[in-house]
Order: sequence, then C-alpha cells, then structure tokens
Amino acid sequence: MPTMIRLELPLAPSANAIWRQGKGGRVYKSTKYKEWLEEAGWMVRQQTKESVTADYILQVTATRPDKRRRDLDNLLKATNDLLVKMNVIEDDNFCRAIVAEWADAGPPMVVKIFPLPEQETDWWTEIPITRN
Repeated sequence: MPTMIRLELPLAPSANAIWRQGKGGRVYKSTKYKEWLEEAGWMVRQQTKESVTADYILQVTATRPDKRRRDLDNLLKATNDLLVKMNVIEDDNFCRAIVAEWADAGPPMVVKIFPLPEQETDWWTEIPITRN
C-alpha cells in the first residue's frame, strides 16, 4: 500500500465551469476545464508515479484567489476527475471520506490522498490529516 500522496496543483475550476452546452444540446468540456486538466496533469506527472487502487481519504486545501464568494465543494468534481485521469486513484467510488478547507495562504491547491488499510478500521483515528 502506498503512503500518503501529496500534490500541489493549480486551483480546480468550479463544477459550474466544467461543462458547456452546444447546439442541439450536445454537452462538452469547457476550454477552461480542458486547459486546467492539461496543466494540472503535467504537474501530477512531475510529483508522483504512485497510485491508489482501493479505499482512500481525500483531503483538499485550497487558497482563495480573490475575494469573490466561492463554494469549496465545487472544486471536488474536477479534482477527482483529474486523479482518475492521471491514474493516481483507480476510481473515485473508492473515496470513503473527503476533508476540504479554505486556506488563507499557500499553494493554490494541495491535494492529499490517504490510502486506507484493507481491513476495516476506525480510519479517522489512524489517518494523520493535517494542514498542508
């Protein structure tokens, strides 16, 4: 089982900005989302080759880029999709829990993946979730 995986990434686009609708109702990835996937994908490749193929805990710490009101949970869809696309996680249905928070300063986004042991445990007592 791999140890915790830590990634520094650009701030994920909001779930509201991922998809666009074209003529005839066709839905496609937005340009902003495709650009983020490409940039963040390169950053993932530079930071890890590890992957998690079973249950895990996801921790996301994001720094607000400006004073606008934003919903923290809107960052999670794009982040999980990126982790699957880059084979960091096998499937986001293995996510047992998510911890997400806004930070006052730091990298745009820090993502930590904590693999869980195969045997059932009280993971919240064993996973060292910490800031950055």
